Amino acid sequence: MNQISRRSFIKQSAVATGGVISVAATARARSLTSTQKGASFKKPGDKLRMAFIGSGGRGDANLGEFYGLGEEIVALCDIDQGRLNGSYNKVKERCGAAKKYVDFRELLATEKDLDAVVISTPDHMHAAAAIAAMRGGSHVYVEKPLVRTVWEARQFKKIADELGVISQMGNNGNGSPVQRRRIEVLQSGILGRIDEVHVTSDRPIWPQAINRPADSDPVGAAINWDLWLGVARERPYKKDVYHPFKWRGWFDFGTGAMGDIACHAMSDFFRAFKLAEVLTVECVKSTQRFPETYPLATTVKTVYRSDMQAEPITVYWYDGNSLPEHAVCPKAAAIYGNLGGQTIITERAIVRGDSICWNSEDKFKGFAKDELCSKVAESIPRVQGHHWEFAEAIRGGNKPLSHHDHSVPLTEGVLLGCISQQVPGELQWDAKAMQFKNSFEGNKLIHPFVREGWKII
Repeated sequence: MNQISRRSFIKQSAVATGGVISVAATARARSLTSTQKGASFKKPGDKLRMAFIGSGGRGDANLGEFYGLGEEIVALCDIDQGRLNGSYNKVKERCGAAKKYVDFRELLATEKDLDAVVISTPDHMHAAAAIAAMRGGSHVYVEKPLVRTVWEARQFKKIADELGVISQMGNNGNGSPVQRRRIEVLQSGILGRIDEVHVTSDRPIWPQAINRPADSDPVGAAINWDLWLGVARERPYKKDVYHPFKWRGWFDFGTGAMGDIACHAMSDFFRAFKLAEVLTVECVKSTQRFPETYPLATTVKTVYRSDMQAEPITVYWYDGNSLPEHAVCPKAAAIYGNLGGQTIITERAIVRGDSICWNSEDKFKGFAKDELCSKVAESIPRVQGHHWEFAEAIRGGNKPLSHHDHSVPLTEGVLLGCISQQVPGELQWDAKAMQFKNSFEGNKLIHPFVREGWKII
């Protein structure tokens, strides 16, 4: 197999206004430590040797996608024996030699020639697993949000860049032609100055705004609770409180509704409007706050610097079925009524999803039926899908749209919003210093807690 050396990394070059980067065939050497391997690349048509950390939920969906693409499933890992066996049964017909692991550290220490690792664990373990995989020479597909803390996001990008890794965050809409068309229209300049964006979500659909239970339950032989906790603080196991799925609302393990959905719902305009660092972030409205879990419903106001225009752009996030007040955008409310979804208010128009209403008009119409929107040129290549794009990038194709040059700043902005849901008041962010200018409590949440015996870097 003719592969580029694992002690090399790719040189990349920009080719399109949509931000797509093509992977060069050549690589230049980097000076790596003895514990690091530069990522290698495959030839077109080669199958990827893949490992999966995390089964069930998104892990099950991701496994199905890559297995369906014909990739070689080498190893599977989960702390839940039932889920692990379920994953194996899904792929055994074609990949019956796949090995099963409970501890991802053992998997990565044993499987030496992995091309890619897919990470679908709870949020608090994303960084530890992804960074270990990258240091082993693998490209990584990581579920959203990419990581749980801002410090982890910065470390992810630093290490991925050093090792020449292809990454993809699991915000699947980036692979759709609909979202790529939306980005092209939004970034075209026909909307004039961008003033505000309003984004709503029906999440949470899991328990939060609760206190920790006082008692505990026997763990049972099928679950390794210590490995599930991983880097997080020790706490007693309680059945149906954390695993499976109900971890999202806990500060130590998840990122609540905003972490779950905003990396999907904000990705298109984040790219199109060239949002840069956060200037300020504030949870301007909230239901009752709890010491260990996110509130049931919040409104978060984040002000971003933009590389597209001189004026900052304000993004409002609403969760728990909260909606913008009709007074925010009376014209859109008069036509649509319900302001759920995504509403973009600009100098010349209002955009809702794939529909536009110009200031001189009194109705919304689809981009394809609008004269100005229909003239916007196609600039972002269309792909067969989000997972396909990641796999093809490792075989020398275009860099994925949700590569870490996009997913890290997007995730950082979302995570700052999550901090505002825990710390009251307007938080003033210093991106260069990676700290808030005015909040000691907020700064305590920038770095993760890492339990003894575990590590992230």
